[in-house]
Amino acid sequence: MSNLLAIESNFLNLAEIKQALNLTEIRTVSRNLSNAKKKKFEQSLVLSKLVVKAVEWFHSEEGKAKCAEEGIEWSNEEIGNKVFGWQKSYFYKVVKAGKLPETTVETFVAKCNEIEAQGEEANRSIEGLLKFAKQVESAQSEGGQDSEDSEAAESAQVETRVQTVFTMTYKTDAGNVSVRVDANGNVKTTNTSEQIQAAINFLTNTLNKI
Repeated sequence: MSNLLAIESNFLNLAEIKQALNLTEIRTVSRNLSNAKKKKFEQSLVLSKLVVKAVEWFHSEEGKAKCAEEGIEWSNEEIGNKVFGWQKSYFYKVVKAGKLPETTVETFVAKCNEIEAQGEEANRSIEGLLKFAKQVESAQSEGGQDSEDSEAAESAQVETRVQTVFTMTYKTDAGNVSVRVDANGNVKTTNTSEQIQAAINFLTNTLNKI
């Protein structure tokens, strides 16, 4: 826990305190839960790829011919419901996730790992991945056709379970300035105070012109 004072860290490391608070057992269970979430997400990614292949078969000439032969005529929504037993919204989320570029998925996973290494909980889920991918698509649109998938993915942020109350992104030729503040008052940024102040000055000057 990076927010602990030295005296607090020493206190929690005392053998009798660890025993009294069951810290070893609690940390083991927490770690197992975290690993289980990672495993569940990995399986969701595998599932999404398989579902995409299944849907593609239905729309292939072979699939259409076989369905016609058996008197079957299903829309995508009906495929999701009758084949997999899913509601429309979930089905489309799974399909969309299965079609995402590998660079987007890999960067999302890497950023989740970074967040969790800092003691926070990343939204490591299909929903979280799709929100991340939406930011990537937006960054690509702003960057134009020459914008690389990897560059756009690097500029996107992974959602954490702690609510974000303030975000600021300032794009410059020298690189992006990005700041996020969560409900706990934690500030997340990779920029210097000078870069952040320059972004604030730009915003202030722009607002003064309104």
